[in-house]
This record gives sequence, structure tokens and C-alpha cells, in this order.
Amino acid sequence: MVKESANIAVKRRRAELNLTQQEAARRADVSLATWRRFENNAGNSATLDGFRADNLQGLARALKLSVTALRQLADAEAVPDTEERVETDQQISGVVQLFNRSFTGDPLTPVDAMALANTVDFSDFAPTRDGKLHLDTSFSYEFAAYLKGEATIRDVGLLRDLPELALTQVNNHWLVRMGERIMRIGSELGKGGIPRPQCLADEYALWIVIQNTDPPQLGDVLDMFPGLRDANDVFGYDPDADEPDDERAIREDWMNRMVGGLLPPDESHDHRRHDLILMEAYGQGIYDSGDPRHPLRWFDRDDLRERCESELTFVRLPKEEQQAQTAEALNRMWEALRPGTA
Repeated sequence: MVKESANIAVKRRRAELNLTQQEAARRADVSLATWRRFENNAGNSATLDGFRADNLQGLARALKLSVTALRQLADAEAVPDTEERVETDQQISGVVQLFNRSFTGDPLTPVDAMALANTVDFSDFAPTRDGKLHLDTSFSYEFAAYLKGEATIRDVGLLRDLPELALTQVNNHWLVRMGERIMRIGSELGKGGIPRPQCLADEYALWIVIQNTDPPQLGDVLDMFPGLRDANDVFGYDPDADEPDDERAIREDWMNRMVGGLLPPDESHDHRRHDLILMEAYGQGIYDSGDPRHPLRWFDRDDLRERCESELTFVRLPKEEQQAQTAEALNRMWEALRPGTA
């Protein structure tokens, strides 16, 4: 029989609650280093005796357990059937092979894609076969509690990161649709595809998923999926870890690479997303539902999509090619305006 170590059980519990290590540490009111020491050394309840009583209560609170239940979790050793374990290992191996084959580093490495997919998989909006939200099968139930009036939107992971203007001017149906746009990201990644925005709602969904994902260098995705190719395997170096001890720099570099690869550059759309952020910063609202920046319009297919795709191609060309294409377009325009030209 293969036994599941207690530290894996703790990690699984944290994942069920859709918490990164940083979020769990914040809820426990301990440092990130303290949380990692707890998570990596939870071998038995005696290990917990090395923590102060207030820290122990915080660790239990973060995992939504009593201190007694936390000790039981540390002592428990799940004993799954060997055949079940082999089947699970084969499934993980199949997923790793799919991701290694599908993601080449442009714009996602396999480990980037898996990190983003896990953020969705362990959320209220886990991907489903039909792409629709099923509250009874979600990993956690904050969104279901919200819809029942038992929680606030601030308790719902991912959705709580939407701009304030959106959350104050929408209804529950709108939020369900937004959850489905988040699910679409996980579904696309799970099939080995790149999630490309089709509307403004997709841009927000992608940004929120990126924002809530631990960079692979700081997370445990490689422990969960052994054999997954990372940036060193793909590029021969890690573009996000020039300062490997600076977690803030690693996070910023990784997020910039994800945003640059998955979201349209600023030059390629009409800045609706950025306008909304500025309006919110200055306390201005959008009350006309016909305004393209109004949240009710976020799900409209972008009427500028063809132009966006064309400009996306253009802005990613080398500067010399951009200048050559611009000069050629100007020449055609002058030729068309010359007198006597039909």
C-alpha cells in the first residue's frame, strides 16, 4: 500500500480551499516562511508542538479546521488502494505529456499553463464538460453561499477581484456568466489550447487568473506534476528569475510575461479596460448600459476584433518591418491621391 504523507494532505486541504501559500499564511496571521515550515514538516501531531499556541490556532483557522482536526490531519495517513494510486499516476502522466506536447513557450511553457489551469481547477469555477457552472460540483462553495445570501461577493475567490464598478452594477446572472468565462480559460488549457480573449469579459477573466496564480518558481506545481517542462527546459534559462531570492521580482517578471503573451497589447484595442480603471480611481461611474465600458457590454464580441488581430500582428513585428509596412501604406495612399489617378 502507498501512504499519503501528512504534508501532502495539508497541501490538498489548502488547494481545496483555493488558497495559495501566501493567502493561507495571511489568513493564519503568520509569515510565509512559517507556513512553509508547517506545510513541509507536518509529519505527525508532535510536529505541531513546535508552534506557538496562537500560531497553531491561526494555522487551523486558515484551513477551516479546529486545532483537534488539524492534529488528526497531521496524524492521518490515507491508504489508497494500489490500483487506484497507479491509475492516478497514469492520469497525471497523461496530463503532463499533453501539456509538454501542447505548450512550447510561445506564449506559455507547460509549467506556466499548468499553474494557470490549477488556479481555475481549484476555484469555484472548475472546468466542466459542458462549460456551464454547476454549483453542486464546485470544489468550494463560497459562490453557492453568495447566491443563497449566506456570504458576500468578497468571499468568492476570483470574482472578488473584479473592479468595484462591475460588482456594484451587475446581477447574479452576470456573475454566473463571468464564472463561465473563467471556466473557459481552464477548459482551453486542459485541452492543450491557448485561451485567447474574444471580448472584454475574457480580458478581465484572464487578468484575474494571472493575478491569482503563483509563478511556478514560487509554487508547488512541479511537485504535483513531475516531469512537466519548465522555463529552463524550454528556453535553456529562466527569464523570470534573474534574482532567484527576490520573490517580488520573480512574481512581477512572470506576470508581465503572462500578460504580454495572453492579453492584447495596449495599442491593439480601444482602452475600455484602462478607461474603467481610471474612472474607478477618480470615483466616476458608468450608468449608461449602452456605453461600451459598461459591465453589461463586456460579453459583446469585440466589434474591433479583426482590427485588434491585425494590429496585434503589426505591433509584434520588428521595428524595421513596422516602419517598412508604414512607408508602403503611405506610398499607396499618396498614389491614390495623386491627380489623374483613377
